[in-house]
Amino acid sequence: MNLLYVLFFLDMLNLAVFLPVFSAFIRSLGGTPFNVGLINSSAAFISLLWNPIVGSLSDQIGRKGLLVNCIVASAIGSIIMAFAPSLIFVFIGRLIGSLGASVGILLRSIVGDTFKSPEEKKTFFSKSAPFMSAAFLIGSVSSGFLSEARYGFSLVFLLGATISTITAVVAKYGLPNDKKSGGKGKRKNNPSIVRKSLKELKRAVLDLKSISWARYKTLFIVKAGHDFGLTILTSNIGLIMINEFDIKGRYLGLVFLLISLVSLTTHILKLKLKSIFDKYSQIQLIIRGCLLMIVSLFGISIVRNQILFFIFFSIFGVSRPILETAFTELISSRAQEDDRGKVLGAFENLFPLASFVVPVCSGFLAEIYGERSVTLFAIVPLTMSILVAKFSRIKQD
Repeated sequence: MNLLYVLFFLDMLNLAVFLPVFSAFIRSLGGTPFNVGLINSSAAFISLLWNPIVGSLSDQIGRKGLLVNCIVASAIGSIIMAFAPSLIFVFIGRLIGSLGASVGILLRSIVGDTFKSPEEKKTFFSKSAPFMSAAFLIGSVSSGFLSEARYGFSLVFLLGATISTITAVVAKYGLPNDKKSGGKGKRKNNPSIVRKSLKELKRAVLDLKSISWARYKTLFIVKAGHDFGLTILTSNIGLIMINEFDIKGRYLGLVFLLISLVSLTTHILKLKLKSIFDKYSQIQLIIRGCLLMIVSLFGISIVRNQILFFIFFSIFGVSRPILETAFTELISSRAQEDDRGKVLGAFENLFPLASFVVPVCSGFLAEIYGERSVTLFAIVPLTMSILVAKFSRIKQD
């Protein structure tokens, strides 16, 4: 279904508009690295609770309606931030917008419903990756240039709200209706949305307990180490560029353009050199991808020369496509039929967990020791991932 490519593109475009300028936006309102971390951690906590609820509800009432509602929440959050006069309004807008963080999970679930065979799903995700890299490229450059205009940050968030609105319209009128039966006749007996959400959250916790952790524990540890390392980097990289190199506005957008081009090129090369990449197991690719990230982190944390800094940052752009594909394919192949949904849901929630823990701690430590020192610490969880992946017995199915 070609429409799914459009939805994935728009979802990434919305994210790309937001990410490059958020730290600078908080700084323009008098915020500190700790404020940035606190806001992002709070939003991640909402996502951490909301994602399993959405996943469970979508199995019962259908995905399309929830998808549209999550996109609308994202648009409302962007509008609030566009007109926010102070940090408290930014905080409120960010929390509301975080209800839209489940869009990616719902889209991937729709892919699973649409394409039945593992090969079809793998082909879709491989083909969609360049589109998402292109979306990040366009979004980051656009927000960088817009942020320099008068009322620039407001224009950036209004652009995000516009993209979300377009996405909601495309989803509402383009996707087939998948609403589950039995809704109207039982409306009077339905619990409130709060009670239903709590019930689904409880069910999600019980689902986690029922997972065969002996089978998946090692893989989850490897992914958690990667996600914590990645979150430490993303929490500090923007502040390093703003505070040390005075890179902001269009120049910040151009930096993300460079990284997007590197990732896009890597995606295309992976497709062209498929026969070569297929010679390596997913675990081998994960180890190599994490090693590339460690090299990137070390350089970003140490070098003071601007050109060298960008070279090491570009290495990170190479590692991302390798790791994203490897983790997705590995967990999809290992998950068994009877617990696939629960396992994939828990796997997806590792990043929100890292995003909840890391930003506020990172922001606090960055004010004491500096962003570079905190970024260097990201090598620790990544090294753990490499060691666990190398010396554990993660078998390929």
